[in-house]
Amino acid sequence: MEHVIKPPADDKLTYDVQRKLQLSRQVYTKEAYDRTYPAPERPEFSLARAIKRKCTCTTADILKIVLSYFPVVNFVRKYKLKEYILGDFLAGLTVSFMHLPMAMGYGILASLRPIHGLYSTFFAVLVYMIFGTSPYISNGTNAVLALLTATVVEREADALTAARQAANESMPTDDEIMEVKIGTAMACCFVAGLILMVMGLLKLGVITTYLSVSFVGGFTTAAAVHIASSQVPKVFGIKVQTFAGAGKLVRMYIDLFSKIAQTNAAEIIIALLCMITLLLVKLCINERFKDKMKMPVPIDLIVVILGTIISHFANFKDVFDVKVAGEIPTGFTSPGLPRLQNVGRFASDAFVMAILSLAMSISMAKLCANKHGIPIEDNQELFAYGASNFVSGFFQSFPSATAPPRTMILSTLGARTTLNAIPTSVFILLVILVIGQLFVSLPLSVLAAMIIISMKDLLLQYRNLPRIWRINKYDFVIWVVTNCVSILVDLNYGIIAGVGISIFLVILRDQCASGKIVTRASNEDILVNVRGCKQSSNLRIFKVPTNLYFATADRIKAQIYKHIINPNKKTNVNPKSVNVKNGVVEPNGVVAHKENGLTTSAELEVAAGIKSDRIETVLIDLSSVEYVDMAGLGVLQQVTKVYKDIGIDVFLAGIQSGVAGTLEAGDFFKTFPRSSVYYDVFDALEANRADTRL
Repeated sequence: MEHVIKPPADDKLTYDVQRKLQLSRQVYTKEAYDRTYPAPERPEFSLARAIKRKCTCTTADILKIVLSYFPVVNFVRKYKLKEYILGDFLAGLTVSFMHLPMAMGYGILASLRPIHGLYSTFFAVLVYMIFGTSPYISNGTNAVLALLTATVVEREADALTAARQAANESMPTDDEIMEVKIGTAMACCFVAGLILMVMGLLKLGVITTYLSVSFVGGFTTAAAVHIASSQVPKVFGIKVQTFAGAGKLVRMYIDLFSKIAQTNAAEIIIALLCMITLLLVKLCINERFKDKMKMPVPIDLIVVILGTIISHFANFKDVFDVKVAGEIPTGFTSPGLPRLQNVGRFASDAFVMAILSLAMSISMAKLCANKHGIPIEDNQELFAYGASNFVSGFFQSFPSATAPPRTMILSTLGARTTLNAIPTSVFILLVILVIGQLFVSLPLSVLAAMIIISMKDLLLQYRNLPRIWRINKYDFVIWVVTNCVSILVDLNYGIIAGVGISIFLVILRDQCASGKIVTRASNEDILVNVRGCKQSSNLRIFKVPTNLYFATADRIKAQIYKHIINPNKKTNVNPKSVNVKNGVVEPNGVVAHKENGLTTSAELEVAAGIKSDRIETVLIDLSSVEYVDMAGLGVLQQVTKVYKDIGIDVFLAGIQSGVAGTLEAGDFFKTFPRSSVYYDVFDALEANRADTRL
């Protein structure tokens, strides 16, 4: 076939020579194609042979497998000191300046103490350096996970208080409540890490593909609203009641506004000054001159240091009743076992934390990998995130993950290996051992302002909604539903709603897919929609748009009947129009009585032949179908049989190998000739070109 393609009249390009596309090949039925180009034979599967192959290995194989779980060994072996050292040191030191205020702030956000944020950061950074594969992932405290941790530990603390009240015992002291919170946070960290490690060992990194971009966007934006809202009472200097369960954010704001008269003006002034300073430096200096600066101004660290110094010498705590961080312990506590007695009550929360840690971290790792061309290994990353949390679970930590600002700093400053974590770990170690106690006078409103401003980029995701609406309405619905449920109800319900609506819309998209009638263009061999084009009077080509399975089979059948001919439709027959006697049709006669003068329209057309454009041939294009179940098989059998019974020839085209196997196993070809199945629509058209029906 030779085709000449003429550009549209309004095409701005100049064509010196008309482009031609010429295809030369045989016309194939599906059977002839498979015989000419047979698929490679798969060796017969043997479970015993597979197990033997997997379990048989040499000492070198074992060593290789073990070392694959320690990528740091490979980084050290191939480390180019002169080329890598400056980038790794500068990036690691700079990101440590971000770790410090984040660790202290998120420690309080997790309803624990600042020191626990520092513990979480130190061990997460150190362990990821050993097991991780991406130089740009900076594991440590994460606002979303800190908020989820706060939800769990507050719930367990409330359960302890309720149990004491029910037993008519004395109320737990602040130290007892904090002990329960720390134990619960450790347990969440331990369980989340264990889940991720097992998933990594089982090579389940593919699970991240099931978290849609819209779901992650809607959820993280809602989490930012929760995080920022949790700091609003600290900005006003008001202590609000702790709420848990559905609608807790709404109830928190109701409680806050009921106590608005208790506002501490000094706290508001401190928070506003800090927010303005942070925004000015980040927007007007760091972002504006990022291409000219070797490293961004560590304004978060500067604000924390200045805020602490001013608060200490001005005695904000006593003079203005400003709430401060208080005493921060120095050094490490001895490792302890996580509090697993009531793990059943928060196991689902730990699983959610594990999945979110994975989703947020791996998405940033892949983003940087694509940007810099440095490959990462999904399953090893999964194991590394798990190991970071698992080890941290013994050292009074809460679940950790990467944070986008820290990751982008490492990416921008040219980190080359995971060894950039060494200067970060040393700095955090010094803070824990020596420097931490210097932040006793740090106002909590300073940390609150810093946390709120750090949510800026996430909150600005609301600006993407018009663009998402234009691109895909289903994605818009997923984003909005996830976001609204997460904000108005709670984050864990938002996850359920987001995943649920995502799955529902996948099914709905299939069910709403519309098949269409296509026809061959008059001037070239290309299939086009019938709208605006003249189609053959006796041929219909129907393109099935989606997989044929239980959710779509009946809809596809209904569309075939609607667009082609419905053999089940009843029609009133005019006795004067046709006459059927002994199987012979006579015009202007009387038709044989059938069920109160009703007969099917298809039978009428076939019997009388009164329409000059009667459909004689149907060609069903299955090229978009990759899966057929028993319901789909039944629909194909029914459609082909019904049309055959009323004298319409049916052909199939574009059947995939997997679909052909299903049809073979379902005995479809016992009633449908293989010669009527073609490799492609044009094979069917060319093979039957001489047939006047085509």
